Amino acid sequence: MKTNFLVLLFLLNLNFGYSQIKSDAKPIDINGVWEDINSGVQHAVAIISEQNGKVIFSHYLEWKGQKFVESGTGKRTGNTIIYTVDVTLPIEGWATQGTHTLTLSADGNTLEGTFKDNKQREGTIAFKRIR
Repeated sequence: MKTNFLVLLFLLNLNFGYSQIKSDAKPIDINGVWEDINSGVQHAVAIISEQNGKVIFSHYLEWKGQKFVESGTGKRTGNTIIYTVDVTLPIEGWATQGTHTLTLSADGNTLEGTFKDNKQREGTIAFKRIR
């Protein structure tokens, strides 16, 4: 009987491959100024603000001398950031709304991903941390 009890205790203490250790690692801070590293744009920066998973995104760039401004909100889940934007200073022929899905690099210095806009276009988008 004592042996059965010890075997039962042993089995109850097994974790069957699942870790009981919880990670308390803080997510990488994304607040700050990011350089738009997409080809063809000049003076291109994004300012990202995040608090409790809510992301606020502002983006300025110039393309062939024309100014472009967009801003939006979204959320962060782990290292994935998804937000929708509205263009407040458009370039003729460009979209006026869209969604960006970005992934933060392991070192926290790059955001890369895709955009989809209201003109049914999709493409890549990338930012590098500068501050």
